[in-house]
Amino acid sequence: MILFRSWFLSRITFAVSFCGLLVCKHATAVNTDSNAQPFPWDKIRLPETVKPQHYELLLHPNLTSLTFSGVVQILTEVERDTRAIVLHAKNLQISKAQLLGSRRPRDLQLSELEAHEQIALFSDGFTFEKGSHVVLLEFHANLSDSFHGFYKGSYTTNGGEVRMLASTQFEPTHARAAFPCFDEPAFKANFTIRVRRESRHISISNMPKLRTVEMADGLLEDQFGTTVKMSTYLVAFIVSDFRSISRRSQHGVEMSVYTVPEKISQAEYALNTAVTLLDFYEDYFDIPYPLPKHDLAAIPDFQSGAMENWGLSTYRESGLLFDPDKSSSSDKLGITKVIAHELAHQWFGNLVTMQWWNDLWLNEGFAKFMEYVSVSITHPELQVDDYFLEKCFTAMSVDSLTSSHPVSSPVENPAEIGEMFDDVSYRKGACILNMLRDFLTPEAFKYGIIHYLKTHSYQNTVNAHLWESLTGICTSDELRSGRVKVDGFCSKNRAESPASQKWFVEDSVDVRAIMDTWTLQEGFPLITVEVKGQEVTLKQERFLREANSSKTSNASSFLWQVPLTYMTSHNGAVQRFLLRSEKDVLYLPEKVDWIKFNVDLRGYYIVHYESGGWDALISQLRQNHSVFSSNDRASLIHDIFQLVSIEKIPLDKALNLSLYLSKESEIMPVTQGFNELVPLYKLMEKRNMEELENQMKGHLVKLFQPLIERQSWSDDGSVSERMLRNYLLLFACVRRYPSCISTASQLFRQWKESDGKMRLPTDVSLVVYTEGARTDEGWDFLLEKYKRSVSPSEKWMIKAALSYSPLAHKLQWLLERSVEGEIIKTQDLPSLIISVSKNPKGFKLAWDFLKTNWGKFVKKFDLGSSAISRMAVGVTDQYSTREMLDEVRSFFGSLAQDQGSGLRSVQQALQKIQQNIRWMDRNVPLLKAWLDRNSL
Repeated sequence: MILFRSWFLSRITFAVSFCGLLVCKHATAVNTDSNAQPFPWDKIRLPETVKPQHYELLLHPNLTSLTFSGVVQILTEVERDTRAIVLHAKNLQISKAQLLGSRRPRDLQLSELEAHEQIALFSDGFTFEKGSHVVLLEFHANLSDSFHGFYKGSYTTNGGEVRMLASTQFEPTHARAAFPCFDEPAFKANFTIRVRRESRHISISNMPKLRTVEMADGLLEDQFGTTVKMSTYLVAFIVSDFRSISRRSQHGVEMSVYTVPEKISQAEYALNTAVTLLDFYEDYFDIPYPLPKHDLAAIPDFQSGAMENWGLSTYRESGLLFDPDKSSSSDKLGITKVIAHELAHQWFGNLVTMQWWNDLWLNEGFAKFMEYVSVSITHPELQVDDYFLEKCFTAMSVDSLTSSHPVSSPVENPAEIGEMFDDVSYRKGACILNMLRDFLTPEAFKYGIIHYLKTHSYQNTVNAHLWESLTGICTSDELRSGRVKVDGFCSKNRAESPASQKWFVEDSVDVRAIMDTWTLQEGFPLITVEVKGQEVTLKQERFLREANSSKTSNASSFLWQVPLTYMTSHNGAVQRFLLRSEKDVLYLPEKVDWIKFNVDLRGYYIVHYESGGWDALISQLRQNHSVFSSNDRASLIHDIFQLVSIEKIPLDKALNLSLYLSKESEIMPVTQGFNELVPLYKLMEKRNMEELENQMKGHLVKLFQPLIERQSWSDDGSVSERMLRNYLLLFACVRRYPSCISTASQLFRQWKESDGKMRLPTDVSLVVYTEGARTDEGWDFLLEKYKRSVSPSEKWMIKAALSYSPLAHKLQWLLERSVEGEIIKTQDLPSLIISVSKNPKGFKLAWDFLKTNWGKFVKKFDLGSSAISRMAVGVTDQYSTREMLDEVRSFFGSLAQDQGSGLRSVQQALQKIQQNIRWMDRNVPLLKAWLDRNSL
């Protein structure tokens, strides 16, 4: 490495002396006439004949003109002779292209294929022979107006001054918009980065700054250390006036949090949390974090939640900054999980990277899963395990549609890649990993992933590599060599091993065979259970919501290997059974009153109990619901209402089960009850069924009244109790429950009279703001406080309250300002428009606004991005009439392909509306009859 570094630097020195400081003024113009000859490559994926080894990158962003210029020298390894080097570039003006050698540089011609975001470098009559070559490219461009590539951002100081910054977001395919590169995850290389800036700014990048050099024109050049071998999407650099606080981890890593100067006091929680979590991961994975530092930067303009750039993770301000006086318990939980997610990526994704974006879940599913593994140990007071099953329920709602996709899916172009960043990759990925961990035992799973990480460090992987590591840890070379230490796991006395572990020690289960059924086909199984005496008959089929679909007939061809767990009325211990076939039978040692499968939602499947099975479970819930864990109670609520949607269960039986909720007090069953019951009246809102709608709303208030009455307007209690308090009181006030209205109104009046200086309990602040936003005067006051607040948590709560207001003219104003991006930042537009769409006074406004501005949104957020997908589905998913189905279908059908007509999210939106129509047509008479019979 030292010899290579000296060799490469000698050529860089020559090139810089030849070309001047940055731009070669006398350089021959690059021929970019793409019509001169056919582009030499016709595939979206780059050829594998040329591989980058090292990038020497110099960038100069100008925060006055909002442009940037740069020069990159790429050491490549040509594996066989080729007439052209093909790489990526997007929206870059390339002024010079050269091949550097031991003698004078050779000017190269350049051809561009915009459709594939590729350029080709060549010279007439010249062949790039097998071996090492260094190419030099000079370029310039505008800082992007979007949230990806090398893009501009801004913030406003308390004094009203607007300050600019430049930041990066390269995942998945946007490094090519900042510098020419081989922009695919398998083309890993080392990067040496230099950034030029004015003295009023700082710059940070993946590696520590080695030195700052003053240039002749008064600019400063920050020179950073060379990175480890990594993918282009992990490169990052920021030029800003941020300030930072720092602390060293137990393992000696320098950790820093960067933010705008006026918010630095809110950085301490993130810093301490990041140090704790990085130390945890180093110990858990038994692999040192390989860089000397890790920075966490809060970016004022940031589309995603966060990004795991190696050594410099970036975040929304609301995802990193915590104000003890203004942030809620929910904020603390969210910030902790986001940091845990991004730091997990430093191993899963950065150290070991998927070969191609079809296996994105190997990055994102693991990081989502490790959020819960890490935080449950490092921050037990946050009770993070209470919230894991909600991730699985959310994934199932998408995965039950024919528009779903396998966890591992073929993708090619950037829009297809962007759509992989969805609930299937993240949440389903995490849920099937949790299921596998439970099946293998946490101990075996941990050793398997350590094996995986150590075996494939600095490399790229596919699914099969993970399954091999989880199958063979007791026979691996790494175990024999001592690289993987399993603390006696493989040598335990078999008689002492739990039954769930014995298969692993005996190497009798094929992990790949099991997990291929979960990653290579879409959807998930419905397990039907029928108990007759001691005999339990089990059947599996795909759970599919579609009616009269061409794919429905194919559902029977789906087959999973399902690690089932169950408990019975006579035995509360977890029992296990691996269902490998469409039908099977297990035998109980005795007759039981009931049997409950999927204990604590350890598996990714739904269960239907035939022949009185549901009746027995409902009876048990009414008699003593605490026999089941809170997760089991939540999963029973979830499963029975999903079964209503596919006509396996009549609605009245599901509603009968929900009556037990009047005695419930735990957050997950209560919120799952709301998640199933509230959408029923939300569908009615879109059909002008006011009488039945109000009847359903009144029923829910009465159902939860005992729990609502027990809530205090304080920050007392555990994190889960505090989050539940916010949820219940917000529901009660929105539903105009008198005692809630009275208290919230009084608190808002007092807060307003103090000019916002009175401290409100953070966990009820949203409730108070929402009540205040019901009047013009209160709404305007909240908006002024929003403008002046420096707390991301407070701003989020006020923005949410403004969007919940019944004042339609205010909602319209809010939407329009979010496009302008001055008062409401455009990064918040997707969540804002979805929030307004859930408002009974705003859903039509939101839809019209989405249609009018769709072209702007695609340009700003990028086709296929999660922001576009969330808006397409989130704004429309409560429509329940054929008229709105036709309107939504007509709008998206009128779009060109490059404007989103073929997006998977559009198909999901249409299928959800069709599902709502079927549900309403079938169940409205049943719901009315049941409500008439069960007035509480």
